[in-house]
Amino acid sequence: MTCSPEKNSEAFYAVLGGLGQFGVITRARIPLGPAATRASLLGAEVANLVKGLNFVPTFMFQKNASYVEFLNRLHAAELVANSQGLWEVPHPWLNIFVPRSRISDFNEGVFKGIILKQNITAGVSLVYPMNRNKWDDRMSAVTPDEDVFYVVNFFHSTNRLDQVQKYEAQNQQIIQFCKDAGIKITEYLTGNKTHQEWVEHFGPKWKLFEDRKAEFDPKRILSPGQGIFQ
Repeated sequence: MTCSPEKNSEAFYAVLGGLGQFGVITRARIPLGPAATRASLLGAEVANLVKGLNFVPTFMFQKNASYVEFLNRLHAAELVANSQGLWEVPHPWLNIFVPRSRISDFNEGVFKGIILKQNITAGVSLVYPMNRNKWDDRMSAVTPDEDVFYVVNFFHSTNRLDQVQKYEAQNQQIIQFCKDAGIKITEYLTGNKTHQEWVEHFGPKWKLFEDRKAEFDPKRILSPGQGIFQ
């Protein structure tokens, strides 16, 4: 099936954030445009921002790179992780969307109240804002119901089973804190959800998600391991 916003649009928007439940994208056509030649990874606004922060000075750095190097920067991280034996290992990641109105509460309760108090390596963490108007409500993807929300990523990796268990326990502690504090996060790239938890995850979009499953995969062949419809 070929689909786009104009052709077979229901399938097009279903697979965006559909967690592999509706189809497999085998080929994509991406329109190209002129690209910048250089990219700076630290702008003047960020430099002004960190003036009021307390941090280890050497942990802040500026790097000048070509635009291609900037876009492909994850590959360099992959090479480093491979050299350290930390690529082909378990990655108990946690990826969540946090409403802007509660990001300060999240900072106090999670970064200060959980991460800093536990004696395990935090790993790489990313926090950056997103504009909700860049997301189309016809997508299966679910976002917080605010104009701006924050993407918070905890990228853990370890080759030790005991560390995997600690990271997974910490992830659950973070999720539970948000529930108890009434922070309506959206959680992605995690497993072990029950059917009811998936229903809560999709919220108002659940009925649409269920209808799309019946239309595009009525035999429920695709991605059964997530337990969404069990």
